[in-house]
Amino acid sequence: MKSSKFYLFFFMISFLFPFRTETAPGDFVKDVKIPALEFHFPKIQELGADPNTRILFLPNSEFPLKTLEISFYAGPSYFPEIECELSDILPEAWKKGGSKAHPGQTFAEVWESYGSKMRVHADLEAITVTFSWLSRYDKESKTLIAEFLNQPYFGQEAFEISRLQLSEQIKRRNDNIASLAGRKAMELAYKGKIRGKFSSAAGLDKLTSDAVFGYYSNYVSKARKSVLVTGDWKEDTVSSFLNEVLPAPGGGGKKESEFLPQSELEKNLKSLGYKNLVVDKGNTQNVVLFLGIGPAHNDPDFYAIQILNYIVGGGGFNSYFMSKIRSDKGLAYSSSSHPIFEKDHSLLFFMTQTKSQTALEVYDLMGEILSEKTFHRITEEELKNAKEAIQNKFIFLFTDSLEILRNEARFREHRMPKDYLRIYRDKIQAVTLEDLKRAGKTYFKRDKLTAVISGPKAVVLQTLPSSKAIGPEDPIP
Repeated sequence: MKSSKFYLFFFMISFLFPFRTETAPGDFVKDVKIPALEFHFPKIQELGADPNTRILFLPNSEFPLKTLEISFYAGPSYFPEIECELSDILPEAWKKGGSKAHPGQTFAEVWESYGSKMRVHADLEAITVTFSWLSRYDKESKTLIAEFLNQPYFGQEAFEISRLQLSEQIKRRNDNIASLAGRKAMELAYKGKIRGKFSSAAGLDKLTSDAVFGYYSNYVSKARKSVLVTGDWKEDTVSSFLNEVLPAPGGGGKKESEFLPQSELEKNLKSLGYKNLVVDKGNTQNVVLFLGIGPAHNDPDFYAIQILNYIVGGGGFNSYFMSKIRSDKGLAYSSSSHPIFEKDHSLLFFMTQTKSQTALEVYDLMGEILSEKTFHRITEEELKNAKEAIQNKFIFLFTDSLEILRNEARFREHRMPKDYLRIYRDKIQAVTLEDLKRAGKTYFKRDKLTAVISGPKAVVLQTLPSSKAIGPEDPIP
């Protein structure tokens, strides 16, 4: 019996995978034709003509899902009279409050019973709410979205829970010294500006649920909006859907956010009177962060900065920071750099996390890397590799329909050229070594940067000249 089973098994294997001694390994796939990867720029449509409501539409019927994201440009950057505590607490208070027809937890329970998702987020620019749902629940979803946007319920219970949650976040925000260094760097760069303000426990204590409701009804619901629509939609259904769910457009109001030109931010940093800000925090580690001011997003130097950043600290283990500070010297837990581009300026961050005993050594080594000597030693091979890496990542901008729309909305807010993405790779390819030297000397050079060092002050304060020490919750001097 065992012998017959063996022969049956051998026969089946031979039939499915015939032995051919004359066949070379790989011959069975040598004639398979793999089509070339074709990439097409997505065709984003702009619907409607209301100047206060921009609607960007990108259909995607791959799954029976629909997504709607609405950004209300009503943050403190647009309305300085709004305290940052108010914009910070609104998302949770709104989400936990629900609607008048489905107050409190009831709204979330009903919404999630359809397998739907919702997210509410806020920053200094906008309040953003994202809805995702199955297409077959269009009718039910439309009703709930209309309720949430037009008849929100900011109850006392939801407000108290949200305030407690935000209070805990404020209490714990200094636990991570990397985040602490980043926050104080933002306060430093934007000293005296709205973007340099963060929520405080004292400001939070002054808030009331009535103030949150007033903020929504008087500012958020009436603000200029960016509406992103993607998923399993038909174009002729979008307008009617939005007409039934969106709050009535408001008239007037502030249309531009706080103006922060590069020259003004550079002037503010130079006027500080010190080059090293030490944020004292009891710890066994220090974070050394160098902060610089760069040009606007649509500036021609944008492309050279992207490539130089990749070479210096943005390219992971391929970057100078990781190879020279972590791999060669073993001085860092992490070491990197990244620029953040805004419509009228940019911020350049160079950060290393290290042991407290090696903080000064890291400080000096980062300064050596961020020097003209380094920029002049960059080779054609390094430039080529950086270009290839950046070009290879380009396609990932188009893997998610909602992200495509978010990027498009951001590019429009930043006044980027209409053909920005189409020319991006050509612009990257056109960058030369001379461009990198000029960008390095202008934006990356150590003496153009201000240091923020978080961790024990005793390790660095007595050694570094031109230093100022503060506590984690102290204002920038």
